[in-house]
Amino acid sequence: MLLLLLVVYKKFPLHHQEYSFDKKSLVFWIPIAAIITYILNNQFALGGVFSAGIVGTLGSYLTKLNPRSEYLKQLAGPIYCGAFIGMTSLEFKYVYFMIMTAGIITAILFFATKSLFVGVGGKLGTLAFVGVLLSMLLFKLIFG
Repeated sequence: MLLLLLVVYKKFPLHHQEYSFDKKSLVFWIPIAAIITYILNNQFALGGVFSAGIVGTLGSYLTKLNPRSEYLKQLAGPIYCGAFIGMTSLEFKYVYFMIMTAGIITAILFFATKSLFVGVGGKLGTLAFVGVLLSMLLFKLIFG
C-alpha cells in the first residue's frame, strides 16, 4: 500500500507550484451557505444530506446566471464547502454564532489550501470538518 501511495505521489502532483488566491469576497459564501444549510436542516427538518444537496446544487447553477463571469464560476466550491458545515445538528445557545465561526475558520483554511491537494477527493468535507471541530473546541473553551 505504501509503495502504491509513493508511486501515485510521484506520478500525479497533488499541488501546484504557484499559489492562486481568488477574490477575497468568496470567503463570505462559506458561512452564508453554512447558515442556509443549517436552517434547512434543522428548522425545516429536511435532513443534513438533502439540505446540503439543495444548497450545493443551487451553488453549482449560479454560473448559468452569467456564464462569462469568472466570479460566479468560482462560487460552487465555497458554497458546497459551506453546505458541509451546515449539515451539523447542534442544539445549544450560541449555535448560529458557532456555525458562523466554523464558516470563517473553514474559509481561512479553504484559501490557505487552495493550491494544495488539487484533484484529491474529500477536500471540501475535510476542511468543513476541521472548521467545525476547531470552532466547537473554541466554544467549549470559552463557554465551558
